[in-house]
Amino acid sequence: MYRRVMNARTLLVSTAIVLGMMASGAVHSFDEGAGVTIDYRQGLMRALGGNMAATAAIVVDGAPFRDQLSTHTRYIADATRDIPALFPEDSDFGETDALPSVWEDVERFAELSRENHDAAVALHEAVEQGDDAAIMAGFRSLGESCRSCHEDFRRRE
Repeated sequence: MYRRVMNARTLLVSTAIVLGMMASGAVHSFDEGAGVTIDYRQGLMRALGGNMAATAAIVVDGAPFRDQLSTHTRYIADATRDIPALFPEDSDFGETDALPSVWEDVERFAELSRENHDAAVALHEAVEQGDDAAIMAGFRSLGESCRSCHEDFRRRE
């Protein structure tokens, strides 16, 4: 009888431990998944900033890397294709510069993101055509597009 009670108690405790581990694993996986999304988003945004800086150095400052301009503008156009996807629901925590308005005003955020992508594509097309006036205008337009989104949706330092 004692052995049967011990086996039942051991089975009950073991089951509770396993169920507890499974439940905490699911919560941990979700938080970890959102954390990975935030890490990816922040890395992509840093890369966008780097490509914008490199583009500005070439277009505005005349850095002698014109042969690399298309690479930078292609990256910017590709990376801005679906910015809202980088900000899924429940990824509004941790050390992030994204303001709550990203998740509160989803339609406006999506609209500004589309405008940003369109400006990036137009700049890349101007680079591909080699039209210096269109490149300068496209770069200004893209910069204004970035700025308009950052004003409403990015924490200022």
